[in-house]
Amino acid sequence: MDAYPHLFSPITIGTLEIKNRGIMAPMVVGLCGRDGEVTEDFIAYHVARARGGVGLNITGGAFVDQGSKVSPRQLGCHTDQTIPGLRQLADAVHDAGGRIAVQLLHGGRQANPLYSGAPLVAPSPIACGVVQVMPRELTTAEIGELVAKFAAGARRCKEAGIDAVEVHGAHGYLVNQFLSPHTNHRTDEYGGDAERRARFPLDVVDAVRAEVGPDFPIIYRISANEYLPDGLTSQDSAQFCVRLVEHGINAIHVSGSTYESNRVAGTEALPLGAFVEDAMVIREGIKAAVPVAVANRIKTPEFADQLIADGKVDIVATGRPLICDPDFYVKAQRGDAADIRVCLSCNWCINQMGMGVHATCLYNPEMGNELRYAHVPAPAHALDVVVVGGGLAGMEAAHTAAGRGHRVRLFEESGELGGNVLPGVRPPFKSEMIACVDYEKQMVAKTGVQVELNHPVDADFLAGAKADELIIATGSIPVVPQIPGATAGSVVTAEDVLLGTATLGHRVVVIGGGSVGVETAELLVSQGHDVTVVEMTDKILADMIPSMAFPLLARVAASPIKVITGERVVEIAPDAVVTDARRLDCETAILAVGYIADTALSNDLKARGVAHVLIGDAVKPRRIRDAVVEGYEAGLALGVPPVGVDA
Repeated sequence: MDAYPHLFSPITIGTLEIKNRGIMAPMVVGLCGRDGEVTEDFIAYHVARARGGVGLNITGGAFVDQGSKVSPRQLGCHTDQTIPGLRQLADAVHDAGGRIAVQLLHGGRQANPLYSGAPLVAPSPIACGVVQVMPRELTTAEIGELVAKFAAGARRCKEAGIDAVEVHGAHGYLVNQFLSPHTNHRTDEYGGDAERRARFPLDVVDAVRAEVGPDFPIIYRISANEYLPDGLTSQDSAQFCVRLVEHGINAIHVSGSTYESNRVAGTEALPLGAFVEDAMVIREGIKAAVPVAVANRIKTPEFADQLIADGKVDIVATGRPLICDPDFYVKAQRGDAADIRVCLSCNWCINQMGMGVHATCLYNPEMGNELRYAHVPAPAHALDVVVVGGGLAGMEAAHTAAGRGHRVRLFEESGELGGNVLPGVRPPFKSEMIACVDYEKQMVAKTGVQVELNHPVDADFLAGAKADELIIATGSIPVVPQIPGATAGSVVTAEDVLLGTATLGHRVVVIGGGSVGVETAELLVSQGHDVTVVEMTDKILADMIPSMAFPLLARVAASPIKVITGERVVEIAPDAVVTDARRLDCETAILAVGYIADTALSNDLKARGVAHVLIGDAVKPRRIRDAVVEGYEAGLALGVPPVGVDA
């Protein structure tokens, strides 16, 4: 019997039966060719998710017109030349036991002219607050041409053996732009009241249906609530969805927001299942005439199963969770939910696409590199391995090596595994980050790694440890700057504060406006402290990825935190922090000026000529991804040639 009987019950979308109620939410991942062609990497990415048990893969948006591209190396269905690649994709996913749909997309005013090579077009000449390029208003003749291009893209998908198509009518892209009063200010037959604003989306649906025939499944993705003052509400969308059903849609895929309202991919600041209530409004509005799926922050099989059991939705869509762990569904079905790498909702994957590179995951090292890692040979024989350091890098190296048959001992000088993640999860809206520690600890235990806590080691110990391989992952330590008074008793580090080991006064000054400093400030304000942040550069949070920085900046602006930028601290007195421009009275100064690699042990080993591999923050303080990738590759490389990836 399945562990989650509601999640693992079959369902039909039109004529398509899928084996469970899980679908992979579409995400553009940048693994296709420059002209939108399917690549081996793109196929391997989808095959991994199909083998992982998801009921239906939905590709990230495939552009239906060259001028509609939103990102580099995005999938295309704009010419007949894309059909052979789409056929290879369909065949590979089917061979892996899966089903696959292609999402049809036109970016409209949210297309990117750097990649499309064409001016932006839209229902109305209103610039997107994110892209910030003024689009040209489409003529009625051009609207008809675009309708035909959606239909032609759907035809190509069907000819290639794809199982279904999804019309992307969400997230502020072209179809959504026509429906929304926020972006459609036309006064002709394609704008004005709700009925006329619905004409283009319904024309697209009708044209696709006419092209693919009555039995081919069509899904419609909708931003049920745009979360904009003049945008669509879930009640508006429910009324529109009634018409979608009348026009032959086979399933409705509910998301929410636009990129302007910044809730498309929710962080921990949004509740789990952020759009479930919107989906419920739509499901009730259409009287459950077709299956309703919902996406966003559905991170565990327990939660997914309960949503379906409670009758809130029919299908759950997991996008980022399947980027984080492609085996999400197969692990859940066999009762191994504890083995799932639970998505951190950190938006690292989305940020990578914004930087023009293919998507990767903060702590799934294989994401986007499935082919390269698949060809790593097995080790020739088992080795005795010692790993020093129980942070993410050390744990990843340890269980990766143990999982490949090596005998592994892990030494951690503290009484707890987790390293610098442990203080990092203490600020508001960061608690879910502990999932990466929980996963690593689970895998360390499951693979039989011998763990020694409260066990500091030195070069003498390691020189006599008789290990075949030695991996050093000693992490990093807070920087204490060369400022007069920085070592005084009234000065503590942000790490001390986050771990709860520091004694603080009411008035505090945080020195450093990076992510650690600002998150520490937010925690202290929530505890009732009077907080000032001093940053020597002209802005705070310069080290944080934009999708995480924007909501934090908004919270800081709405909070009592006082922020001073462009000033250098020149002295820390017992009762004040002195900058080059002012004196800030306080009881406690908090240092948050960065970390440095803890290389003491590695340096001693080098001096003794003891060979070792240095990984993670012990090389250089960086992000979780660097630690996990280096740990993974160190574990893989034992007994085989070095492994390399392109991202």
